[in-house]
Amino acid sequence: MKRFLLALSVALTAVSGWAQQQFTGMWQCEALKASMVINLVEKKIPLKDFEGEDTYGYVKGDLNGTWVILKVKEVKDNKVVVRMVSDIGYDAQDVEFRLTDENTMEMRLVGDQVMKTTDKGKYVKMPKVSVFKKE
Repeated sequence: MKRFLLALSVALTAVSGWAQQQFTGMWQCEALKASMVINLVEKKIPLKDFEGEDTYGYVKGDLNGTWVILKVKEVKDNKVVVRMVSDIGYDAQDVEFRLTDENTMEMRLVGDQVMKTTDKGKYVKMPKVSVFKKE
């Protein structure tokens, strides 16, 4: 029984690592005029003007600031839930990334929505789901 549990644990860790590797690279969202750089396997993406340790990545564009991924909360098959914080530091948002295929990912805002985008010079609520394409 112990061998079975150990083998199961190793298999789940390997699958989790593979799933996270799918969430790496540079992504673009035309609707938000936003770009995203992520590596959810390990914190190794530096962010200009963000002192301290490296990050899991960030999203920037026509948003209310740059949003930095500070924590990977949950990994399941083709989706990952992360905690993001604005570069200003007082807004935080849980975000789910879901791969729809190898080059397309949905970014879904979870819970109360604090991320906003600009429209004609004003901040407005973002769509709950935004589609990013891998570069």
